Amino acid sequence: MSEISLEGVDAIINRLNAINANINKLTNKSLKNAGVPVLEDAKVTSMFSDRTGKLRDGLKISGVKTKDGIKFILVGIDNSEIFYGKFIEFGTSKMPATPFLAPAYQKNKKRIIDIIKDTLKEGLK
Repeated sequence: MSEISLEGVDAIINRLNAINANINKLTNKSLKNAGVPVLEDAKVTSMFSDRTGKLRDGLKISGVKTKDGIKFILVGIDNSEIFYGKFIEFGTSKMPATPFLAPAYQKNKKRIIDIIKDTLKEGLK
């Protein structure tokens, strides 16, 4: 039986692992960047009155999350003290919905895609 010897395989595997790590960082960065216009629009909306400023201050971009192999971020309220934000967005049995996050997302859909593409292109140069 002949024996085959391959040299440099470890270096190739290490390089592929480094590329994968870079791509993960890049996709995370592109997702976080894409959330910025949605966050900005949600913070300046006139859809609700925010006398204390807590709701607007509490709007944040989450860290990158993964579900079923799909990465995503959330733009919204990150503080349980301002739980009432979800009542404004979705309404209650006694109060109609006054969405401010969904319209911010809808308004920026094209921009979100462009930001993700541009961030990925720039990072892959």
